[in-house]
Order: sequence, then structure tokens, then C-alpha cells
Amino acid sequence: MQPEDLETLKTLARVMTVAACASVSAGLLTYLFRMRHRKGGLLGTSALLCVFVLAIAVGAIGRLLPGVTESGIFVLVEAVTAVVAFVVGIAVWPMIPRLVGQPTRQEANYANALLMEGQSANRRLIDQLSDLNRDLETRVAGRTAELETVRHRFEMALDGSDISILELDTDLVFTWTHNPPRPLTQADVLGHRPSDFLPPVEAAEFASIGRRVLASGAAERFEISFVLRGQQRWFEGFVEPVKANGEVTGILTAAIDVSRYKEHEREMRDILRELTHRSKNLLAVVQGIARQSAEGCPEASGFLAPFGGRLLALSSAHELLVQNGWRGILLDEVVTRAWADVERTTHIKVELDGPRVLLGPDVAQNVMLGAHELVSAAAAAEQPPHRVLVSWSLLPDGAFRLDWRMYGTPSIEVSGFGQRLLRTVLPVVLGGEVTALGISEAGFAYGLRGRIGPQLRLAQQSA
Repeated sequence: MQPEDLETLKTLARVMTVAACASVSAGLLTYLFRMRHRKGGLLGTSALLCVFVLAIAVGAIGRLLPGVTESGIFVLVEAVTAVVAFVVGIAVWPMIPRLVGQPTRQEANYANALLMEGQSANRRLIDQLSDLNRDLETRVAGRTAELETVRHRFEMALDGSDISILELDTDLVFTWTHNPPRPLTQADVLGHRPSDFLPPVEAAEFASIGRRVLASGAAERFEISFVLRGQQRWFEGFVEPVKANGEVTGILTAAIDVSRYKEHEREMRDILRELTHRSKNLLAVVQGIARQSAEGCPEASGFLAPFGGRLLALSSAHELLVQNGWRGILLDEVVTRAWADVERTTHIKVELDGPRVLLGPDVAQNVMLGAHELVSAAAAAEQPPHRVLVSWSLLPDGAFRLDWRMYGTPSIEVSGFGQRLLRTVLPVVLGGEVTALGISEAGFAYGLRGRIGPQLRLAQQSA
């Protein structure tokens, strides 16, 4: 190759170098311009490369100009360019780790794929959560509707009843109520204490129950009566604790207005008392008729006294039944009343021994008649007993045992009516048998065995 051709090739190579440097510089400048407001780009590296390329371009341009390479200015420019290029070459090394840390295109594509997959999973999760949220909202709406229905029924039931629900805090101040006792309103109750509308004694009693429930955490029942707005009212109910996080935060009271039932009970007692009074009058009339009918009949005089005593025994049994609300009579009350109704028995010592046995109405009248016959026989004896022991017990096998013993008398005689009553009637009504009836070595004895049942039971079990 000729020297002229070599020179031409050298010139062409320098021109191409200048063009390449210009293109690279333009590209880097464009990159720097567009990235000037963005963060995280390689601005420092790009600026150094741009300076480096421009320094090479300046050197290449100086070699293209004829006669310039020998001038001092060009040498100075070339020296400055060399210094700049050297500085750029040294300054670029600290940036190498950052450049190496930049992801490759393949890595960026892989990371992008992972990101897209994560976004897809997130969208599926969001869809599932949305479905669950809609399902939960549907359930909550259904439960809310159910609770609203229950609340509505609850309010309707209470509004048409005599039941009042009241809630009090630990200071015994009413904080909530529904269907308050008439004629009180919610404004009369809320924010007030029981003492604001109850009499002092009843308010203190209710407060005492409330404090006990707050202290023990156990529910209690109550029955209270007081005058409310000029009317006598009776309430029954219960007080139970209100708990939150295991701690008692107040009490809830359900009060049932039983005033009409108490009034009805009072009316029934009045009616029964009037009925008892009329019955005693009727028995007195029967006694009077019997006495009037016996006038002029000497043989009837022995009939009137026992007949009148038996009527009195029936009257006493009826009176005791009325006093006890027709629930029955305690056996010891029957025996005590039988001795009290017969004259000439005050000097006889009577001992009673046995549990509190309640006799039903059907049995009590017959037992009263039987006791009257025994007491009358003791009073009429030529040698009355000096001591009487009436004992009874409930046996484990469900049997009932009664022993009536009168000591120190060998001459007691029970009438024919009394014999039939004691031997036949009482065993039938008590479902048992007679074990003794007559004089023994110690005196007179009457024994009876029966069965425990609805008409004969412990008084505690009858409540």
C-alpha cells in the first residue's frame, strides 16, 4: 500500500473516530438531559463517559487539521485532553461496583416476570378476600336481621307483659331499662337510684341485694312490696351480675309485677275467711237444730255433746286449712288444736315428738276427727292419763308411723264412732293399717302405719 493510501486511510479513520465520539457524546448528553429530573439513573457515570469521549474527539479533531499538530496550542490542548481522559479513567473505577450491580436484561426480565406473577397472586388474593368480605357482610347482615327480629319479638313480648328489665352499674345507678314498671317511664328511672322512687326500707333492701350480687357474682331472687304513685304494688324477680372480661360491671334485674295475683290472692283469702265464718255459722246452726230437736227426748242428751264436739273438730280443721291457704295442716297443729278444743284436759301433760309433717286437705280433716275422738276419750275417762306422748316418723322405706300413748290410765274407752274412724277410715286415707288400739300395761295405745305421698309429706317438700 502506497504512502498516499495510508495517509488517506489514517484521515478516514480519524474522521470516523470523531464522528463516533460525536455520536456517543450526543447520545450521552441526550440521556443526561432526559434523566435530569429522575432519580436512580447512572448520571455520574454517563457524565464522565461523555467528558472522556469529548476529550478523545478533541484530540482526533486536532490531528485532522493540517499544521496544527506542530503548534504549541495543540500540544497544550492535547495535554489537557490527556489529563482529562486520565482523570476520567481513574474516576470510573469507583463506579464499577455500581455498574456491576446493575441487573442484566435477562435478570431484569426474570425479576419483571416474578413481579408480574406476584401481582397476579396478589390480585387472586384480593379477589378471594373480596369474596370472603362479601360473604362476611352477607352473614353479618343476616345475623343482624335475626337479632333485630329477636329484639323486636323480645320487646313485643315485654311490652305486653308485666315484666320489667333494668340494668344498674356498680354504683347502683340505672343505666338501661325496658318496659319499666307502670306508671314510671324511662326518664323516671335512667340515671336515678332505687332510693329516688322507692320507700327507704324497700330501697335499702334492694340495694343490699344488689351489693351482695356485685360482691359474690351469684344471682339472687327477691320479693318486694311498696306503694308506687299511691298504689300498693308487689314485684317478684331476680338480680344477676353483668360480666365483661371476667369482671362484674353491674347487675341486671328482671322484675315481674304480681300485683294482680297478690290482689286476687288477698280476695281469695277474704272469700275463704268469709266461707269459714259462714261454715262455722252453719255448723252452729246444725248444732242448734240438733239441740232443739232433742228437747223432750231424754235419750238424745247423750248424743248432743259428742255430736257438737265432732262438728267443732271439723270447724277447727276447716279454719286451719283456710289459714294455710288450703295447702294442708301440720300434724303437730292438728294434735295441739284437738287438745285445745276439748274441755277438762288442761291438767294433762302432752308431749309431741316428730318431724314437720304436712297433712293434705283430704287427710287433715279425718286426722282431726280421729285426734278429737282420742282426746275426748281421755277427757271422759274416770282416771285421766297424767302424761300423753304423741310421736310420729317417716321411715326410709316410704312408710309413716304414728304412736299415740296415754300413760297412767286403765279406763279409757273410745266411742263406737271413734272406733270405726280410727280402725277403718284413717288406715284407708293414709294407705296403711292400725297396729294398736286399746289398753296396754302402760296405759292406752293407738298405733298406725301409713304411706308417704301427696297427702302426707315433709313440710319442706311441700313448698
